[in-house]
Amino acid sequence: MGGGAPGGRPDRRTQGVSRTMAEMSKRPRWVDTLLLVVLAVLLVVGLVYYGRDMMDEPSTAPDVSSSTSTASPSPSATSESPSPTEATPTSTATPTPTVAATCWDGRPAASLSECGLPEGRRGLAWVFPSFVRDRPFCHPAEPKPDSYPVVVSFECFQQALGQPVTINYDQAQDVDRVRAWLLQRLGQQSMHKLPGAHGGRLIFKDGQRSPARITGMYAKFPFVVSVYAVSRPAAVRAWRSIIRQRPPQFVRGMPA
Repeated sequence: MGGGAPGGRPDRRTQGVSRTMAEMSKRPRWVDTLLLVVLAVLLVVGLVYYGRDMMDEPSTAPDVSSSTSTASPSPSATSESPSPTEATPTSTATPTPTVAATCWDGRPAASLSECGLPEGRRGLAWVFPSFVRDRPFCHPAEPKPDSYPVVVSFECFQQALGQPVTINYDQAQDVDRVRAWLLQRLGQQSMHKLPGAHGGRLIFKDGQRSPARITGMYAKFPFVVSVYAVSRPAAVRAWRSIIRQRPPQFVRGMPA
């Protein structure tokens, strides 16, 4: 058995294949080489052309770097945003103290009880406003051994009803010693009480002796003023028209 026709003759198909192979064997080899070169060139040109198109075509993939940078907060925004666990700082400013009064020396105070007592020449000028007006006619007075002890004293010269008048402004050492001395010198009948804050004031009048005398003092504060005149009417006139004293509640200062 075989692929040939009966009787040992080759069929037509076998003859065609043999003829083609014979023709290929007779074709020069440079033709095959040329064909391979042409195919290679076409392949390279195709790769270059399609590769350029692929490179020039815009990508549709999302820009991961740009989206990431947009979504992430900036350093400044991160630093300005307080942490949820970070405590809010409280104010450490010292509250301004309440000023409810001005002391006799000009200092502010929360109340008059915080002010000290007036003292010295300036203190006398505060307690007795008339001393400020009389200052051109005043001079420091020498302590009197037979009188109550004083810290500072001024003697002033004025006139009333055409008569000379002497006025003494005193800051005494002790208010109780002043009262005791006046009661012993002038008597209980000469004392008159003027009601007011801090015990009010006391006024002693002596019109029987010469010179006539009127002395005023505070019940709780060591400040004393005395008027001496040749006659009682002149002493009264000088007391009413010249002497000015602060009310007891304002001896230490004034409310704001």
